[in-house]
Amino acid sequence: MPVLTAIDVLKVQPFIFASNRLRDVVAGSWLVHWSTSGDGALKDLVSQESLLMAGGGNAIMEFKSWGEAFHFAARYTRRLYDEAPGLEVVVAHKAYDSGGLVQAFQEIQVELARVKVERVPASPLLGLSVTAACRESGLPAVGFEEKEPTIPLSREVLSRRQKVEEAKKRWAVFLRQCPGVAFPLELDKLGRTYGNTSLIGVVHVDGNGVGKKIKGWLDEKAESGAEDEVVRSEYREWSQAIDKLGNEVFQSVVDRVYRAIRKDLNNGRELMKMTGTPARLSFELSKKNEEWLLPLRPILLGGDDLTFVCDGRIALDLAEVAVSQFEKSDIPHLGNICACAGVAIVPAHTPFIRSYALAENLCFSAKQMLKMKGEDGCALDWHIGTSRYGEVLDKVRSQYQMKDCLLTCRPYRLGSDAGDEESWRWLSGTLLEDPERGLRGSHWYQTRNKVKALAEIIREGPEGVSAALRSWKIAAPPQLDLPKPIEEDGFFAKNRTPLLDAVELLDLYLIPDSLPDGQNNVEGRT
Repeated sequence: MPVLTAIDVLKVQPFIFASNRLRDVVAGSWLVHWSTSGDGALKDLVSQESLLMAGGGNAIMEFKSWGEAFHFAARYTRRLYDEAPGLEVVVAHKAYDSGGLVQAFQEIQVELARVKVERVPASPLLGLSVTAACRESGLPAVGFEEKEPTIPLSREVLSRRQKVEEAKKRWAVFLRQCPGVAFPLELDKLGRTYGNTSLIGVVHVDGNGVGKKIKGWLDEKAESGAEDEVVRSEYREWSQAIDKLGNEVFQSVVDRVYRAIRKDLNNGRELMKMTGTPARLSFELSKKNEEWLLPLRPILLGGDDLTFVCDGRIALDLAEVAVSQFEKSDIPHLGNICACAGVAIVPAHTPFIRSYALAENLCFSAKQMLKMKGEDGCALDWHIGTSRYGEVLDKVRSQYQMKDCLLTCRPYRLGSDAGDEESWRWLSGTLLEDPERGLRGSHWYQTRNKVKALAEIIREGPEGVSAALRSWKIAAPPQLDLPKPIEEDGFFAKNRTPLLDAVELLDLYLIPDSLPDGQNNVEGRT
C-alpha cells in the first residue's frame, strides 16, 4: 500500500533569528531551505520521482510501503540532528488505496496538525557542567570559531558558521546577470550613510489566499474523481510554478537594484552609487574583495513567501516591485496569485526577530484590509521605527488617531497607476512626485518648511488644513496646491489623510533609477 509522507519545519523564525548577526541569520535561513530540499537533506533519501513537493520548510513525498516511509523518517531526522542542531520538524504519514491520492493529500494536512498538537516538545538538558554561555544565542558554549578564537559559541551557532559559504552559493544564481556585485553579510554594508540616521528595511512578502486556492483545487479533484496520476502531475505543476514565481519575484528585486547603480568619482576616488529620485537620497555602495556590495540581502525564499533586508531608503520601492511581479502571475490550475508586503524600517541594529515580527504583522495588516473591503489584488503596509516587545500593531497605530480622524491611510492597495486614488501608486506617483502638486514637486520643494508644517496642521483636522492652504496661496507665489481628490483640505471623506504618510517619506523614500535591459554591467557604467 503506497504511503504519503509530509514534513513541516517548526518554529522557523525563532530558529533563523536566534542570532542577531546577519551571516548567522543567512546560514540559518539556508538550513531551513536545505532541510526540505531535494538537493539538501532529502538527497539520497528519496528519489526525485517520489518527491511531489519540496521547499519553503515543507515537503511531500510518496513511498511504496510503511516500512520505506518509517526507514526514511529515521534517517532523515538523524541527518537533521547531526547537521542542523536546534531545527525542529514534524513528520506525518498517510497510507492510501489506488485512486485515493487526492483524499490522502487532504487527510495528510489534518494528520500534520494532529502530530503538531500531540508531539512532546524537546527538553534538552543543555550543558549542566558548562560555565560559558554562547555570545550570540545564550546557549551553553561548546567551542570557538577559528576566526574568533576568544568568543565562545554554542553547537547551533558553530554549525551555522560552517554553512555560511554554502548559504552564499544558494543566492549566487540571482547574480548571474549582475557581474561585479555580491550580497553583503554585514548590516553595516547595506549602504548605510555614516553620520546620518541609518535605517534598514525588513521586507516580508506573502501570497494571498494560496492555501485556499490549493484547497479549492483538491476539492475539485475529489469531486471529479480524478485519477492518481492526474492529481500527481497537476500537483507537481502548480508546486513548481509557485517556486518559479518566487524566484522571478526576487530576481526582479535584484534587477531593480542593479540597474540603479552608477559609477562616480569623488576626489579622484572611483565609487559606485545607488542613484534615483530625489538625487539627494542617492548613496554610496561598500566594496569587499573587488566586488561591490548590493544594498540588499535575501533572508527567506520559499514559494510565495519572501523576506529580505535592504537599505531603508529603497525598502518601499522594492516591496512594490515584488508585489507587482505577483500581480502578473498565472499559476497552472490555481490562477493568479496576488501578494501583500509588510515593510519595517528600523534602526540598523534592531534585533532581527523583532524587526521580522513587525514586518510580518504589517503584511498581515495589509491582507486584513483587503479582506475587510472584499477586494482582490495587492497591498502594502509599513512602519518607521521600532515597536516595543510584544506591542500589537493596533497599539502602534493609535498614535495616528486624532478625535474622529485618522492621520494615516495605511495600509494601501497597490493600485493600477498614479491616478488610482488612495493607493500606493497614487501616494508615491502623485502626492509625492507630481511635478506641480506633489510634495517633492517643484512648487512645494521651494517651501519645505510648509511641507513639514503639514505634519502638525493635520492634527487640526480638515478645517485646519483648508485654512492653511488658503493663507499660503494668498501670501506669495508659487501656488501651493494638493492633488485631487484631497486638493481642498488634505483629507479623504474628511476622516482620513495621507499627508502624514507622505511627509514621513520625504527624506526616506528613494525611487531607484533604471537602465534598459542589457545595460546592467557595473564595470561598464558611467
